[in-house]
Amino acid sequence: MSHSEMLFRRILIVAMFSGLVSAARGQITEFQIPLAGSTTSVQAGSITSGWDDALYFTETGTGNIGRVTTTGSFSQVFLPTPNRLPGEIVTGLDGNFWVYLGSDNSIGRMTPTGQITEFPFPASGQNNGGLTVGPNGLIWVALNFENKVGYMTPNGKFTLFNVPTPNSGVSQIIAWGGAVWGTETNASKVFRVTTDGTFSEFPTQMPNAQPFGIAPSPDNAAVWFAMRAAHKIGKIPMSGPMVEYSIEDPQAEPWKIVAGPDDKLYFTDPGTNAIGEVTLDGVITETPTPTAGSGPEGIAVGPDNNIWFTESAVNQIGVFNVGANFRPCVPSPTVLCIDDKPGDKRFKITVTYQTSQGGGQAGDGKAIPLASLGVFQGGLFWFSSPQNPEILVKVLDACSISDRFWFFGSAGTNVSTDMSVIDTVLGLSYEYRSPDLHAFVPIQDTGRLFCRAFP
Repeated sequence: MSHSEMLFRRILIVAMFSGLVSAARGQITEFQIPLAGSTTSVQAGSITSGWDDALYFTETGTGNIGRVTTTGSFSQVFLPTPNRLPGEIVTGLDGNFWVYLGSDNSIGRMTPTGQITEFPFPASGQNNGGLTVGPNGLIWVALNFENKVGYMTPNGKFTLFNVPTPNSGVSQIIAWGGAVWGTETNASKVFRVTTDGTFSEFPTQMPNAQPFGIAPSPDNAAVWFAMRAAHKIGKIPMSGPMVEYSIEDPQAEPWKIVAGPDDKLYFTDPGTNAIGEVTLDGVITETPTPTAGSGPEGIAVGPDNNIWFTESAVNQIGVFNVGANFRPCVPSPTVLCIDDKPGDKRFKITVTYQTSQGGGQAGDGKAIPLASLGVFQGGLFWFSSPQNPEILVKVLDACSISDRFWFFGSAGTNVSTDMSVIDTVLGLSYEYRSPDLHAFVPIQDTGRLFCRAFP
């Protein structure tokens, strides 16, 4: 697949704000996006958390990519070709950003240093849709005009599968439970597709519900989705029927949704100009944005563990203070606690696994603490037998030389794994994934685990 490589021209437009100061839970702070030249509308859309203590968002109005730090400093990356219409943006496992360029039917890989490589996909019309990192570690894409979903290899080869329902309006996609899940806005369905292209479809209870945003549950037990026209939030448990929860305000139009750091999900609602939150048992509350008519749209968990969102109608980025209270790690058969200082159990580590081998298997990794051997900064996990340890993890204190903890993981397995590391002191979480039927991807993370709280 041919691709062109272009350099971005990076122009910093720095807008200094006082940082987020001890905001109460539920408080929303808004930052004005600086406008350059004759630009009057940015139309911020999708947003994702980067590896560099900042968030990145697409600007449909300018055709550019914006960046905002957790203290409200902005910069902007200008694409050399105008009217690119960047849509979804996601952060890859390789540290790059992946951007849906709908104007020319391609996926752009944006490096942290300002380069983009375009990978055109086969299309007969202009497409928009979702992006996600799939269970096989590759970038998955939803093509709404083509009515297809599929993945792209690192060299730009696309494998695409037809959605069973014609003109389904395939929209947002996410990876969960060893497959890719997505919404069919026109068909009012949620779908699941495996890496070999096998689909399952789940109709919503109400016709014309227009499901759109979709996210995995914070407890990894369900997939949740937002229904714009039905004024509802729905969920499909790992086992059990679909459940739908109504939003009290009839003007509600829940748009995009994300799993929060505090056992809740959060969603944008441009219909009521609010940020909504829903508990795992379906209790929904909404908090209006300070600016009327703001048009909240994209949503993501930031590096500071708060909920960040775009306000497409008013050239702003907002942040909803979660105020999550994190408790020290409590060891259990599936939870490994690792010390920073002796006995503090600062880091909480869990692993889930899934594989298509042997007829299909899935479950939680079982922790093997090594404290009895005098090892307090590392441990093991097993899947099928405690005599067969699968994964070794450790956390090292490198704060004196890099202001970071270093996290390492290695394994003798080829099943899909999802690993979560939570710093219970700072309340920050980190995720690591290795695909099924591939050798475990070694983890050598020396840049993300912070030693201290954000300034």
